Amino acid sequence: MSLKLNVMIMSGVDDGSLLTYDSDNGDGELKDDGSKWLISIGRVEDKDICLRYDTFVSRQHAYLIWEQNQWWLQDCDSTNGSFIESGDEDARITGTIPVKPGDLFRIGRTSMCIENMPE
Repeated sequence: MSLKLNVMIMSGVDDGSLLTYDSDNGDGELKDDGSKWLISIGRVEDKDICLRYDTFVSRQHAYLIWEQNQWWLQDCDSTNGSFIESGDEDARITGTIPVKPGDLFRIGRTSMCIENMPE
């Protein structure tokens, strides 16, 4: 099964960038049975979503996870946290929360959103 993901960067140095991922190209980490796909987010080059210019992003900051037919955002106990837009404020997340296309979330000082669901 091929999984695809588009992530739009909504602020920061990479504002307006559309990042495209495809499990068939080896992007992310696809578990053996195909039931879970992990996209890593961090400040270092080996992360799928590398936010190298955001000094508020940890080396291994968070994951976007496709599991049970939906996306999840998992904070990896990062120093500066991960946030999801909630009304007029951003709510800090702990653990893993569901996210859907269009939900604005922030890693460090970089806001982004999922543009589509896997096909």
